[in-house]
Amino acid sequence: MKFVIKPYESVGPIKLGMTKEGIRRVMPEEPEDDHYFRGPYTDHFVQMSFFAYYTGEDGVCEAIEFSDPSIAILEGKPINEVPFIEAKNWLEKFDPELKEERFEGVTSNKLGVGLYAPNYYDDEDPTIPVEAVIVFRKGYYD
Repeated sequence: MKFVIKPYESVGPIKLGMTKEGIRRVMPEEPEDDHYFRGPYTDHFVQMSFFAYYTGEDGVCEAIEFSDPSIAILEGKPINEVPFIEAKNWLEKFDPELKEERFEGVTSNKLGVGLYAPNYYDDEDPTIPVEAVIVFRKGYYD
């Protein structure tokens, strides 16, 4: 499934700030109830390959994290089915002040988007892909 990112606003049909129940209503699958890996305030939509993070048990969505086979699209271009360096360069066109973290990836506070590519710096292979994309609301990393 393709999810179009609108920075600090939405990802596909999911609006940042939606309730857990609201997100579950717009998704065509039930989330997995096992939250061992990501914490108790998370829905994992396995088939669509994304996590929704909430501010609390009855809180609102503060971030969405995608991985393959879901496709995250920013300004008309996929940013998680491409090599990390290509996606990073694309983000830099919109935010030249990307925050880069070795063995993690990059975060754009201007766009509310982060790219996760922990293996990129291990061997500097330019074909290392983006493993996940996170879209977050303002203040998520504060």
